[in-house]
Amino acid sequence: MKIKCIGLKKIFNSRGEETIESTIFSNNKIGIGSAPSGASVGTKEAKLVDLDTGLKNFNKIKNKFIGKFNQEEFDLLLMNNLEKIGSNLTTSLSFAFFNLDTDKFLHKVSGEIPIPMGNVIGGGVHHGLTDIQEILLLPVKSKDIFEGIKTNFAIMDELRNKYKSKFLGVNDEGALVMNFSNEEALGNVLDIAKKYKTKLGIDLAASELFSGGKYIYKNLKIGKEEQIDLISQWIKDYKLYFIEDPFEENDISGFRELTKRFRKKCLICGDDLFATQITRLDNELANACIIKPNQVGTVTGALECITKTKELKMVPVLSHRSGETCDSTIARLSLLTKIAKFGISQIRISKLNELIRLRDLLKFNGKRTRLAKL
Repeated sequence: MKIKCIGLKKIFNSRGEETIESTIFSNNKIGIGSAPSGASVGTKEAKLVDLDTGLKNFNKIKNKFIGKFNQEEFDLLLMNNLEKIGSNLTTSLSFAFFNLDTDKFLHKVSGEIPIPMGNVIGGGVHHGLTDIQEILLLPVKSKDIFEGIKTNFAIMDELRNKYKSKFLGVNDEGALVMNFSNEEALGNVLDIAKKYKTKLGIDLAASELFSGGKYIYKNLKIGKEEQIDLISQWIKDYKLYFIEDPFEENDISGFRELTKRFRKKCLICGDDLFATQITRLDNELANACIIKPNQVGTVTGALECITKTKELKMVPVLSHRSGETCDSTIARLSLLTKIAKFGISQIRISKLNELIRLRDLLKFNGKRTRLAKL
């Protein structure tokens, strides 16, 4: 691709925070990309730089990005300047370059569409009453992406209507805020999800609970060994199929032990543990990995992490962030993964609807589409 012009401007994400939108012009094509942001941010993620500083620094080196590049060359140049411009700019620019020509990418993928994993009850730093940051739905029996999205909405609606007196609103990710304890929330969601043949998962975001060598819940303060026992009990009691960040990011022994116990029964998934960094992947610590492009700073970095995850026989999970925009780049990238963790409602519907469009586009191109199997 030959880049002729690049434009950057500030826009707002779903939390009303300022972020960056990049526009790249190449001959008769235009690519647009914008960067999300997380509330639960791991220490191993690519460096963030203040937006004004990043914009000022990019304008000084902007001419370096005018010319002919492929994705890998463009992203390498971005990463070589990461310290100056920050991952918020590199992500939006990398997305914009990728979106100049998505047809080429779509010709390379199979017709498999990822399972839409949705956050039905929220808590933790995403706001809500549960210590568990996300209680997740996996509509594994749905016949296609449309039915999967519809199933998640149906379970959310039934939960809200059944427990009207407990419903307090929605949080950063559009998930329900319910006046439930951790165990009440898990039990009540399980009761409804069973009817829809939908599996349950959680994102504990345990780094946010860890302080002074202890995991601190609202009504509980426990050590590392007790944390293993608590999560093990939740897996058994609530038939959990997906557990993300059940330990803080440096609790290596906890991840290793839980994965050893439950590898064949459920997905133990690392987010802060791996931070989409290819050098951190270890299939003895987890059998699934969250992929967030802005954690690594570029599309190339995310694609490399997906490839390595598969080589290690782990399950890659393409994920949104809590502070999102209407950018749908991750929907396209998720065609290389088994699970798309895009939430259920509000601004995240832009990514879910894009999966429906991609299904139809792949069909039009002669590919047999199907929902992924785990």
